[in-house]
Amino acid sequence: MNMIKLIAGLGNPGGKYSNTRHNFGFRAVDRFAQVKNLSWKNWNDTAEITSYTVSERKVLIVKPMTFMNNSGIVISSVLKYYKIQPSEMFLLYDDYSIPLGQYKFRTSGSSGGHNGINSVINQTKFSDFPRMKLGMGPLPAGAKIIDFVLSFFGQGEKEKVDSVLEQIPEILDTVLELGFDKAVSKIANAFHKGINSQMSKARSRFCL
Repeated sequence: MNMIKLIAGLGNPGGKYSNTRHNFGFRAVDRFAQVKNLSWKNWNDTAEITSYTVSERKVLIVKPMTFMNNSGIVISSVLKYYKIQPSEMFLLYDDYSIPLGQYKFRTSGSSGGHNGINSVINQTKFSDFPRMKLGMGPLPAGAKIIDFVLSFFGQGEKEKVDSVLEQIPEILDTVLELGFDKAVSKIANAFHKGINSQMSKARSRFCL
């Protein structure tokens, strides 16, 4: 697996969406930027972008500012402009099929019905990119998907949201330093052994 050169969090722009379930990807990369003291800059009025240097390698961090369904247009443009291969990007996004507080890593696959990922796959013509699916479910019985994903987290869910976000900086650092495959292996070891780190919290949250 190639080393990661671009990280993207998916979401919808605008304050009205900032704390919705569908914006979990935005919140994840926002937490990383906050911890690393990174500043977002406008990119062609279509994205917010910043960069982070690890082992003398520059990594781009992107938040598409189109709406979720058009995320792929921005991602594809950024990849082409910076001459980054789709296999070298790492995407973070919400998934209602995973319980809140848990997350899954995947090296490839379909969109799973996620419109943002569907857009990325359609625009890049590529689906074998690593990703982190942030659980924000389960979908309540009888609920419409669109209504649920655009709903806000309840007060009683805040602790689980914060717990996942606390782990993001260390997870992304590990992915950037080791590459995706080795990073997931290390996180899995933390899951099984309970290493004394933020990732040890994954013992109850990491899904293989």
